[in-house]
Amino acid sequence: MQRLVLRRKKIDYHVLSKVEQRGILVGMLLGDGGRSKKNFFIQHSSKQEEYILFKKYLLEEITGKSVNIRRWDTKEGYSLIRIDPKLIPLTRILVKKLYKAGTRTITRKFLNLLTPQGIAIWFMDDGSKSFKKKNGKIHAVEITLNTYISKEENEIVISYFLEVWGIKWGLNKSKGSYRLRMGTQEGKKFFSFVSPYVHESMLYKIKTLKT
Repeated sequence: MQRLVLRRKKIDYHVLSKVEQRGILVGMLLGDGGRSKKNFFIQHSSKQEEYILFKKYLLEEITGKSVNIRRWDTKEGYSLIRIDPKLIPLTRILVKKLYKAGTRTITRKFLNLLTPQGIAIWFMDDGSKSFKKKNGKIHAVEITLNTYISKEENEIVISYFLEVWGIKWGLNKSKGSYRLRMGTQEGKKFFSFVSPYVHESMLYKIKTLKT
């Protein structure tokens, strides 16, 4: 199996495994992947160039084809980068599964296609953390997966993580929608789970309190 070599260590993204290819693509689709007819695209700020190039590499390994990359500046002054992978049968199937009747719908069957690597990508895209202070001192960390989907879909995600991986997320209402949240102890468990697959440019998302 092929390994993607990063400066900090080797990360086991077994992109030659069909199961792993599928899991990685599912993670990308659940995260920042946007639909483009039967295919998808990924767009990030230029500040995340290292991360999107990491995704570009993975997609080229999975599809066996070069991935188009485009850079531009918006009228508002934001610098963006977009990649468009070539369409392959696996991608077409996954996009169809996620966008049933043209609407993005997360199901347990779709989540079951995830792998730890795919989950790590999903968290690198949509995850965040914040520190809690008491008397001016940090005493806890709160981890969030900013899904912003319906309550019912979030409950499906919660059940999936608990039943498949033994990881407990809680439901949190925010901005009129719902997302997932966990505290310090469960967060340590989750970070330990995804850390082997986190790109070095995203390590800040899983750094916690020093003990």
